[in-house]
Amino acid sequence: MELKRGKERRRKENKNLHRSMAWCFAGMVLLLVAASIIQPDRKISDEENRVLTTFPRPDIENIKNKEYMTELEDYSSDQFILRDLWIRLKVRCDLLVGKREFNGVYLGKKKYLMQIPVGMDEKNTKENLEAMNQFRQKNGDLRMNALIVPNAAYIMKDYLPMGAPVRDQGEDMKYIKKQLSGGIGLIDITETLRKHVDEGVYYKTDHHWTSRGAAYGFNAAAKQLEIEGLVSDYKIHTVATDFSGTLASRSGYHKATDTVEVYQPENVEYQYLVSDSDNEEKRPTIYDRKALDGKDKYQVFFGGNHAMVDIVTTNDNQRRLLIFKDSYANSFVPFLIPYYNEIIMIDARYYYENVHMLVENKGITDVLFLYNMDTFLNDNSLGDVLASE
Repeated sequence: MELKRGKERRRKENKNLHRSMAWCFAGMVLLLVAASIIQPDRKISDEENRVLTTFPRPDIENIKNKEYMTELEDYSSDQFILRDLWIRLKVRCDLLVGKREFNGVYLGKKKYLMQIPVGMDEKNTKENLEAMNQFRQKNGDLRMNALIVPNAAYIMKDYLPMGAPVRDQGEDMKYIKKQLSGGIGLIDITETLRKHVDEGVYYKTDHHWTSRGAAYGFNAAAKQLEIEGLVSDYKIHTVATDFSGTLASRSGYHKATDTVEVYQPENVEYQYLVSDSDNEEKRPTIYDRKALDGKDKYQVFFGGNHAMVDIVTTNDNQRRLLIFKDSYANSFVPFLIPYYNEIIMIDARYYYENVHMLVENKGITDVLFLYNMDTFLNDNSLGDVLASE
């Protein structure tokens, strides 16, 4: 009888314990939800380096097509209390079980983060290539080349997690070359970058190539760009040693940092002035030191992306280069400056003017399309700008 009463007492104690634990858990959840509602909405996540979703406004249209519920779900996820802490904890748990892919980013050897190349948007790619060919037909007297830079995951295959699938961007390069008209030369620097992978041609935490990678890319492209008398000596300045880039933000993995370098040509006599569509004042440098105090230190090059950047130099060879570009060009263009009288950079994602008038008014002699492969295969802004009249 005593034994039976003891078992009954322990059963009751366990039941009370489980009930208390359940109430504590429910209370914690409610507390977190309440705190998420009470706290002011954050506009930007420094951890993820992106704009966060703010509270969506309901209307009849978005409620009907169910967009409101999707927006509300995104809002709840973005504004949840201690979001950054939960992301870091999740990454640590994933690492413990051997996971090496986080939100579209591979974690490779030596703590390299590599963006997983996305597939080709066939419609956008076709429109971009057709617009480039038509642009060539209208400007048959210009020297035109395209430099499409592969992603780190394709170049650095030996650094990938075991068995990680990666899109064959070599086949993409062949497709682009086949579709381009004979008047546009395609510059393929794949093998050059692969030869120097161990020297750090891509950042560990960011999707861009480094200044060292851009330097090797420039030297490989110079002949096809008809550039002679290459600068042989550069003074390399380290401007940051604590860069944590876009891939660290996206993945939540923050176990590595990068060094940002800028290359200054030596024994070269030239000067230049820079202006852009966001800053009327001309300045004698392409570098923005203020960016080194922020999170995205890659913006030290030109202060980030602008619809148009105009670089006028004291070089009197009368070669004027028009570049259609994404952010990969920002660390590449510094190597071009000594060889042109003027360089105009157009970021088609933000540019809405008539490029044909620009070519005529500026007396353009050379054109370069410079993109990362992922951008080129998916963004449709280049085709829109080139087709504008």
